[in-house]
Amino acid sequence: MSLDATDVSGAATPKTVALPERPRPSALVIGLAIGGLVFTVLTARRIGFSLDGLIENLQRPNPVFEGLLHTAWGEMFSPRSRAYFVETLQMATLATVAGVAVSLPMALWSTEVGNPYLVPRVILRSINNVIRSIPDLVWAGLFVLGVGIGALSGVLALFFFSLAVMVKLTADTLDGIDMGPIEAANASGATHTQMLRTAVIPQILPAFSSYALYDYELNLRASAVLGLVGAGGIGERIDFFRNRGLWDQLWGLVVMFFIVVFVVERISVSIRRRLV
Repeated sequence: MSLDATDVSGAATPKTVALPERPRPSALVIGLAIGGLVFTVLTARRIGFSLDGLIENLQRPNPVFEGLLHTAWGEMFSPRSRAYFVETLQMATLATVAGVAVSLPMALWSTEVGNPYLVPRVILRSINNVIRSIPDLVWAGLFVLGVGIGALSGVLALFFFSLAVMVKLTADTLDGIDMGPIEAANASGATHTQMLRTAVIPQILPAFSSYALYDYELNLRASAVLGLVGAGGIGERIDFFRNRGLWDQLWGLVVMFFIVVFVVERISVSIRRRLV
């Protein structure tokens, strides 16, 4: 509102200013919305989704939900469950450290800032695209077949998962850094390594550290399912209860895992807010 008008007493009076007209959605946006709605309906009919059937199934006796009502809280403190949790934390920590250490040079060499040569840059990007296209559970299944059942398969699967996440996020950050310090380093006669160390890495270090903590959270969550294919961690204990229908004890384990993940996530978020 503006005060360019005055009343008879000489005091300024507010003048109403019309708000600009809200832009209407374009034909493309409307078409995409309608297309998405039609595709969703057709997909639901294709897979036989029925809301009535869903409600009917929920009303039937379900041992999984009944187990939730009778959660075995003691399972949270059993020695065997604690041992599996410790193994899960160790797997996530080891895979994160290894993945982060390898991802930094790989991300630098796959971007124009860190690698002036086109061919090796394209090769590295292609390798990372292949790594990223394979889900962590598939990696775990492959390593179980290759190196056997156990935590080593889980660590290797989480390592490749970390590599894919960290290289992608770091490379995207490198594409948007300030070129001023790089030009200054080159103008002063710095070598390529010195330029990366003094003008590039300091710019991405806060974001890179934040990505590493985020990657640790992802690895911790992912390790819960790797045990379903024999790759160690708390997933093996969950699979043990699931195969025997011990749902009350399974829910006790899930609650314990939720608490651990929640605490780790809160600590990670608090640290990341200070870094970025």
